[in-house]
Amino acid sequence: MVGITSYSSYIPRLRLDRAKITAAWGTSQAAGEIAVANYDEDALTMGIEAVQACVGDRDSQDFDGLYFASTSAPYREKQMAGLIATVCDLPRRCQSADFAGSVRSGVSAILAAANAVGAGARRRVIVTAADSRVAQPESEMEGLLGDAAAAVVIGGGDDILAEIVDSASFSEEFTHLWRTDDESFVQSFAGRFSNSYGYGKDLGAAIKEVLERQKLEPKAIAKLALYSPDARAAADLAKEIGFDPKKQLVTPAVNLIGSAGSADALLALASALDTANPGDLILVGSYGEGADVILLRATARLSSHRAPRSLQHGVDAKLPLASYEKYLKFRRIFDLEEPGEAINNVLEFQELKQDTRLYGSRCQSCSCVQYPRARVCIACKAQEQMVDHKLAKSGAIFTFTIDQLITNMEHPLPMAVIDLDGGGRLYLQVTDFLVSEVEIGRPVVLTYRRLHEGGGNHNYYWKARPVR
Repeated sequence: MVGITSYSSYIPRLRLDRAKITAAWGTSQAAGEIAVANYDEDALTMGIEAVQACVGDRDSQDFDGLYFASTSAPYREKQMAGLIATVCDLPRRCQSADFAGSVRSGVSAILAAANAVGAGARRRVIVTAADSRVAQPESEMEGLLGDAAAAVVIGGGDDILAEIVDSASFSEEFTHLWRTDDESFVQSFAGRFSNSYGYGKDLGAAIKEVLERQKLEPKAIAKLALYSPDARAAADLAKEIGFDPKKQLVTPAVNLIGSAGSADALLALASALDTANPGDLILVGSYGEGADVILLRATARLSSHRAPRSLQHGVDAKLPLASYEKYLKFRRIFDLEEPGEAINNVLEFQELKQDTRLYGSRCQSCSCVQYPRARVCIACKAQEQMVDHKLAKSGAIFTFTIDQLITNMEHPLPMAVIDLDGGGRLYLQVTDFLVSEVEIGRPVVLTYRRLHEGGGNHNYYWKARPVR
């Protein structure tokens, strides 16, 4: 039996009220808001957040595969899955692969992982999907796209939360959503024709094939978790096939935080798993030049092993973005200078375990934990008694300062000394906080974010964000 053994979702804290887009341009926008990645977030960092939540307290060395799906990865040539695996301290023997090109890549990656586990080639694979897509300012799509990530662990054995029962895939050219290699903005042929002869035709065919093969009526499905390119597409398709959208369709991400691209269907799946009962059948599907659909059955284990934080918790834990202009700034629509030093690969290699995997040192004489790694203990002064120690990703603010002068996209910038759970102390930038929220003793978690640009490259490091 192969299935989902763990799952998680991540939604950035910031929200943009669609009314601010209407006020800026006069375009017609639906009511509600979209989730917006902070200035130091992108598809990579959100994918890392989802993976860390999915792994939880488990030994990261227990995983032998990581697949990353995105249409908006911050690199065109550099594997993101390998970087995520390193940041999350997965073993070097871990297989990694990127999936891209279509918003159905998230579900496609789950199918690839399930096939690898089912064939015995992999034992436990993490699949994460994340997108931070940009629409042309003043376009109707501007209020449709939101930022988010989700992750699932695919494995076998007795710890399965939802068993994979069946799947179906269709592949056929149909131009609906696209972005060429020299464009920044997602383009779309939106409307009834695209929904009927692209989305509805392909995704509908895949759903019907699974139902027919399993000899199931639509009413047998407890949760229908679908990617939806707009507010009505999924509901219209569900009704056409014979589902009751009000009772069976999981609220699409586009109606909560904006359409999250490759993460969209996985977010709907997370929402379904948050409330499903043992034995419930769940259909998850996504679309793009064809469609992928997976049928799952919830197990008895799901009731006691749901995600620590539900999708709804992520939706509710929000902070309003002050202005539309700040949204444009964070999306880097403006041509902003972001000065920073180039980090060469020699230095990166030398400090990989310390700065990316986040290891400090622990003294074998007195158990003091310190960072950076050292050869002499700062507590008992013992020499050559230090061993590598994996640092916790949670802690509390020991002290802080508000830097008004640092060269950074956002000002002022809080800087804090963080006492980590289990030992160790780091001096880090603080992110996702209002300045008024930063206080001594405040619990934080570490998050891997963009630090600066330099040498034509994105440079990342750890920061501290609030516990939500």
